[in-house]
Amino acid sequence: MNIPNLDTASPEVLAPILHAAIQRLGQLGRTGAVALAALVEDDDADFDEAASWIADIAAGGLRA
Repeated sequence: MNIPNLDTASPEVLAPILHAAIQRLGQLGRTGAVALAALVEDDDADFDEAASWIADIAAGGLRA
């Protein structure tokens, strides 16, 4: 998948890529978190929404 296709990516295409990226950020630890934080604006509602869903998943919720 190319970066320009992110806007039109379906959940089924995007989820495995996001999963791999989040796992890699976890492996990188604080360095990965700092790199991501540098990209996030304080008023980024879309990021806040996604982070909330990811927190739910990490807590064991939102299972199909």
